[in-house]
Amino acid sequence: MQRTMKRISALCLALIMTIAAVGCAGNNSSSSETSSVAEEKVPTVVESMGNLDLDANLTENAVPSDFSFESEAENGTVSGTATVLNQKFMGDYSGDGFVSIDSAEAEVTYEVELPADGSYDITLVMAGDTENMKNLITVDGETVSSFQSGADSFGEIVAEKVLLPSGTHTIGIKGSEGHIFIDSIKITAAEPVDMSQFEVSNQLSNPNASDETKRLYNFLTDVYGKYIISGQSSGDNEGKDSREFKEIQAKTGKTPAILALDLIELSPSRLAHGSGGGDMVPLQAIDWYTNENGIVSLCWHWNAPDKYLCANGGAWWQGFYSEYTSFDLAKAMDGSDPEGYELIVSDLDAIAQNLKQICDANVPVLWRPLHEAAGDPKYPGNAWFWWGSAGKEAYIQLWKLMYDKFTNEYGLDNLIWVWNGQNPSWYPGDEYVDIISYDCYPDKLDSSSQKEFYDYIKESTETNKIIAMSENGSLFDPEAAFNEGTRWAWFATWNGEFTLKDRQLSGEYTSLELWNKAYNSEIVLTLDELPDLKSYPLDTEKYLAENNK
Repeated sequence: MQRTMKRISALCLALIMTIAAVGCAGNNSSSSETSSVAEEKVPTVVESMGNLDLDANLTENAVPSDFSFESEAENGTVSGTATVLNQKFMGDYSGDGFVSIDSAEAEVTYEVELPADGSYDITLVMAGDTENMKNLITVDGETVSSFQSGADSFGEIVAEKVLLPSGTHTIGIKGSEGHIFIDSIKITAAEPVDMSQFEVSNQLSNPNASDETKRLYNFLTDVYGKYIISGQSSGDNEGKDSREFKEIQAKTGKTPAILALDLIELSPSRLAHGSGGGDMVPLQAIDWYTNENGIVSLCWHWNAPDKYLCANGGAWWQGFYSEYTSFDLAKAMDGSDPEGYELIVSDLDAIAQNLKQICDANVPVLWRPLHEAAGDPKYPGNAWFWWGSAGKEAYIQLWKLMYDKFTNEYGLDNLIWVWNGQNPSWYPGDEYVDIISYDCYPDKLDSSSQKEFYDYIKESTETNKIIAMSENGSLFDPEAAFNEGTRWAWFATWNGEFTLKDRQLSGEYTSLELWNKAYNSEIVLTLDELPDLKSYPLDTEKYLAENNK
C-alpha cells in the first residue's frame, strides 16, 4: 500500500507541474481572452538537439564489388529432411539436380570464404509449392535473414543486403514455411542502401498539432533511417515500474526510450464489469514524458460494448476478440444497427476524455488504435479483433470516424496517428495517418530484420512514411536490419513471455546476447540518449543554419 501511494503521489506531482501549461482546446474551448492570458504564461523554448548526430550510421559497403560465390544447390550439404531430387516437376534445372526443403528441420549449407564484413545479395534459383512463404538464411547455424518463396517453377529470388561476416562461414538455406526447391545459389556484393526512402515530411496530418507534438514528430522524421528507437510494452500496465523495464535496465544497463501502454481497462464495458487500474495509464503517460523525457505509445484493446459480449462462451474480458463478441461493425456503420453505432460513439467519447488528460498536460502520444485489424494477411478473413472482422470498408469508416472526433471535435492535438492495419489495402489514406507500422511475431530466436513485412506494409502508400515495428516477439538484430535497409523507426517488444521468464529477462524468444547487443548498439536510441524532446527544433534545417552546424 505504501508503495502504491508513493507512485500515485509522484504521478500527481507530474500533473501539478503541468497544470499551468496550455492544454488542448477540446470541444469546450475557453474564451479568446482566457486563451491569450494562458499563452502569455508559456515559457520561451530554447531549442536544442543535444548530442544527437544525424550524420551517424550512414553505412558504406566494404565488400569488393567483383566478389562472387556460385554453387549448384546439390553440391551443398543437406541435413534434416532435406533431400536431393532430379525430377522435372518444377521445370528444367541446372546441374545434376536440386534440393528439396520440406520442413523447418530441412537445410542445405555451403562453406563460403567471405572477403569482408559487409552487405551481400544472395540470389537463389528456386521454386515453391506455395508463393510468399517465409524461409530462412543462416550463418553458422544462426538465422540472419529471410526470403519468400517464389512460383511453382524455377526462377530467381534475391535476399538483398544480407549482413555477413568476413572469413570462412557456413551459409545455410533453411525451411520455415511451405515446401521449397533450390536449384542454385549465388552470393555477390550488394548495392548501397537507397537513403531517399527515409526522407519523410515533418508535416503531421493534423495541421493544428501542438508544438510538443510537432517537436516529437520532427525528431522522429530526423532520426528515421539513421537510428532505431528502443521500445517496450509495459506488463500489467505498470508503466516504468513494470518488471519488463526493470529487467532490461538491470541486464543491459539501458532503459527503453518508448513506453508502450494499453487503454484496455478504460473500455466502458470493462469498467462496467469492475475492471480497474486503467485510470493510472494517463498518469503514467504524463510522468514518462514530463519527468523522464520518454516517448509514449498508446494502443487500445477495445472491449466491445457490453450488449455484445460473451458470444460463443467467451468471458466479458475477452470482448475485443472477434470470436467472443456478436458485434457487427458493418451493421453499426451502415445504419442497420443504430444502437451499435451510438454505443461506438459513446465509447469513443469516453476514451477521448481519458486522452484529454494527457493532452491537457502537453504530452505528445504515438496513438495506435484499431491495431492488427486485418489479422494475418496470408490468411484472408482471419481478423482476430472485432474492429476488423466485418472487413476493410467498415474498418476504414471507423478509423475516419475516430480521427474526425478526436481531431476536430475534441481537439486532441497531441496525437501522432500510427496506422497498424497489417494489410496495405486497408489503408485509410495519408490525410488520416502519420506513421505506418507492423506487428511482427517471428519464430523464437529469429533475429532477422523481417524485411518481407517492412516491404509489404511500405506498399500501403506511394508517399514516404515512417515505418515502425509497433509490436514484436523476437527482437531483430539492429545492425543486420540497418545493413539490409530494413530500418524500422522503432521496435516495441511485447510484454510477458516475450520479455520475461520467471520474472527475469528471458532468452527464450530473444537471446540474452541480442538483448544486450541491441540496447547497447550505436544504432539504437535508448532513454538516456534522447535529446530533450520538449525543446527539440520545430525546423531542423533552420535550427542548423542559425547555429552554424
